Amino acid sequence: MPLQRGHVVQFARYRAVCVVARRNAALVCKIVQPDDLWHRADMPLDWLDCMMSGLTTDLRIRCWPHIVRNHDLQIVGEVSASCMDRVDRMVNRERGLRGFEERWSLGNGWTEKARL
Repeated sequence: MPLQRGHVVQFARYRAVCVVARRNAALVCKIVQPDDLWHRADMPLDWLDCMMSGLTTDLRIRCWPHIVRNHDLQIVGEVSASCMDRVDRMVNRERGLRGFEERWSLGNGWTEKARL
């Protein structure tokens, strides 16, 4: 089965949700364990999505995608279309916040307020 948007994939160390699938690469968002620190880009999974994707409850999706090659990805489940809509909103929100933060950065890790 070819990789599609919404599939839950297994890596060697973690699972992730496919946001965009291409022929050789995919954008995925990592599924975070409950004991990891909470990030503003984290979105909790509903119990229904956990059941559909074969995951335990109390997991979160870190909605900041990264690129992976999709030749070694093993599909282990799928999340609902409504979950993927929420992931898209959270990804766009995080992209906007990071863009805002980069505008206020001086490029060397310092902000304008820290320099004063």
